[in-house]
Amino acid sequence: MDYIISFDIGTTEIKGIMVNKYGEILLEGSTPLKMIYGQNGEKKQNPESWWEGIIEIVACWKRKEIINLYDVKAITLSGQMENVIPISYNNKCERAILYSDTRAKEEAEYINHSYKDIGEVIGNYVRSSTPFAKLLWLKNKDRDAYHSAKSFVFSAKDYIIYKLTSSFVTDPITGATTGMMNLNKRIWEEDIIVPMGIDIEKLPEILQPEEKAGRLSANAAEITGLQEGIPVLCGSGDAGASTIGAGAVAEGQGYLHLGTTGWVAIPAKKFVSHSSAFTLAHLPKHLLIAVIPLLNGGNIYEWGVQTFTDSEDYEGFERMVKESLSKKNDVLFLPYLYGERDRKEGGAFISITAKTTKEDFTRAIVEGLCYSIKQICDELLSPKEGDITIIGGTSRSTVLCQCLADVLGRQINVPKNSHVLTSYGALAPAFIALGWSQSYNHFVRDYINKKKHVHFKPDMSKREYHIEQYKRYIKYAKRK
Repeated sequence: MDYIISFDIGTTEIKGIMVNKYGEILLEGSTPLKMIYGQNGEKKQNPESWWEGIIEIVACWKRKEIINLYDVKAITLSGQMENVIPISYNNKCERAILYSDTRAKEEAEYINHSYKDIGEVIGNYVRSSTPFAKLLWLKNKDRDAYHSAKSFVFSAKDYIIYKLTSSFVTDPITGATTGMMNLNKRIWEEDIIVPMGIDIEKLPEILQPEEKAGRLSANAAEITGLQEGIPVLCGSGDAGASTIGAGAVAEGQGYLHLGTTGWVAIPAKKFVSHSSAFTLAHLPKHLLIAVIPLLNGGNIYEWGVQTFTDSEDYEGFERMVKESLSKKNDVLFLPYLYGERDRKEGGAFISITAKTTKEDFTRAIVEGLCYSIKQICDELLSPKEGDITIIGGTSRSTVLCQCLADVLGRQINVPKNSHVLTSYGALAPAFIALGWSQSYNHFVRDYINKKKHVHFKPDMSKREYHIEQYKRYIKYAKRK
């Protein structure tokens, strides 16, 4: 039997799956990751922890002795994007600047001022989180780190590809987040990069997700226990893999990814003009992906569990939410604990009284998160009735999914194994490269759409309550 391995390197954990040519998951594994915070709000991770996580997952699979790892025919990956990962001439990298790091505000303003029409070329305007601005920040303020770098890569999976093959590559989905890629041509835009003093030779080669980045090196084979020479594909940034995992390969097929953070996205044939949206390349070359990010997602749910239970009791948290649902509750929660939409203020509970209970707080947390998601859905998705697919780890909360169905007034569909669907979506390039599937559309038809779903239908008796609460939410949310 032949197999494919797929890894997804997220912010808080790495997930890995091994599947056969029928799309059946035979092995699954994960390992947690830690964030490194700086004194001035910097957000970083040690890329070597990603590599150690990959090694740990494969070692765990080897101990199970269920499958012969020498039958693996390809490795494919997805990973967090919009990072800046400098790989030095001595092949070391101790810190990656993450997507949520916004240190480069001045540099972003300077780039946008210098190139008024940059959005028409790259599909997005440069922000403080954009790698182009971060590279300029490094060049201006950390010259040693900039000049000691042999190459920069921009997704966590790109670093793992380097460790596996010694190749410096990235994909068009990740490239679209850098502020340096021509979105239509899917190449680096030299006319913008070079005048800013950025060395274009330090940028990785852009390959299509199904193209081979290289083969597993002898050194990587010895470390991992996998067979030397296995093809390693370029793969996709996590938003692209998630979009495939959600089955969205046609214009307008919206979905919600709800992990630690999250996003609402739809495939599109042209740029989507929206102040909060990013336009990315999609794996099918004729499509783009319009994405509105959600900085407050599953991390809000996690915060609620950690704050209002004694021992991170998820079941207990959901019981408290359900208990509060049996009575009237005016408490409102603004879930802005991790920033959002340039808000200067953080989160807040509103309408607390002496009678407010712990259960009321937990319910307000879940409802507030759902209202924030509705705000984005209303801006990006079609106002017509229609189901919405949710993928990501937080979709395992039945209370949250039901509340979201009630708030949106739409049926919510959660695929089985939703928490690994980004890894599963990342399989598509390998299936195509190996000839196991003809196209991304065929992959979705044959392997994604046939998966079982759990359905949450809206409780229309709660419609009026949520309409009124949402009006209150918007009133407070629009205050900056």
